[in-house]
Amino acid sequence: MQEDRFVQIPNMLAVLAHEGDYSYIDRIANSQSKPLVLHYLREALRDFNSLKRNPPQEMNREAIELLQEINHDYLERELDRIMVIDDARKLREVVSYLCAKALARASGFIEQSRRARSEPKEAGES
Repeated sequence: MQEDRFVQIPNMLAVLAHEGDYSYIDRIANSQSKPLVLHYLREALRDFNSLKRNPPQEMNREAIELLQEINHDYLERELDRIMVIDDARKLREVVSYLCAKALARASGFIEQSRRARSEPKEAGES
């Protein structure tokens, strides 16, 4: 993983939005200060940890794979990188990037769900 990129946080946010609930992404995107960004990231991490312990059976395959791929060491490093940002403009840039990346990633879950619904059912299935 390149040190200048954020990957794990957007992936975590995308997994949390797997059912189309973008509330964490929206809260983080609308945060006007670093303490608020970190507060909402903490809330997201609590739900992410719960989801990781017990993913719902109806969760789509791509979201489950992404959930399992998230590396907690890199996730911590990305949080540390946010913590040291002292420039408000740089913080807005990073937060916008995180949220845009999460939304882009989550859009794949929508596409996969559509494909799964449109696939013909096998004989004997109802």
